[in-house]
Amino acid sequence: MKFIHVSIVIFALMVIILPLSSMAGVSGNMQAHTDMTEANSAVVSPYVNPLQNVTVAPSTLPSYTYYYGPANTACNITSADWTNIFANVFNDRSIISYNFSANTTEFLIIFDITYTGLNPFGLTYVQALSQQGNLSVSHERAAFWTVANKTSLIKGYTNLEALNHGAWPGFSWSRIRVLPINLTYEYTGIMIAVVISVFALYFVFNRRK
Repeated sequence: MKFIHVSIVIFALMVIILPLSSMAGVSGNMQAHTDMTEANSAVVSPYVNPLQNVTVAPSTLPSYTYYYGPANTACNITSADWTNIFANVFNDRSIISYNFSANTTEFLIIFDITYTGLNPFGLTYVQALSQQGNLSVSHERAAFWTVANKTSLIKGYTNLEALNHGAWPGFSWSRIRVLPINLTYEYTGIMIAVVISVFALYFVFNRRK
């Protein structure tokens, strides 16, 4: 009789776990394939559409002029100024948790894939900067917080959320590097099934005759 009970429990366990592990395996393999593709890409950044040939940033970034104040005073953002803005804002871990400075393509936060113009987020940021005034650490940070919680081009994420997860908010095809929610649910289901099976086996083997 005990053998029958054990067989039933094992069969039920297989029915519950096998479909879940299979689904998780598929998702895991897809993620692994993506990671492998990214690792083998010498030119394409891991955060861009593979169809786009994105190279590292040039040694000198293009200048951009904006105007501020009642007198429309011109302020020219030079290559050195862009470097300072990134140091003051986008590479400050107290503002953005993801370490973009480790990527040679970090300036795509602001620029388009050719590094010759601003992407939509970059344009929004500079517009916010023009509302603050000339270049200064306080103005650069204030401009960022003005646009941080606005919706990014990545569906379901604000600009700050996208940046915190290592994605470029100015490109709709940029990817968030987090565990897919469906995969999280699958692993949770597997763990629940294992716990239930352990309790079931315990009561089968320890029940009173």
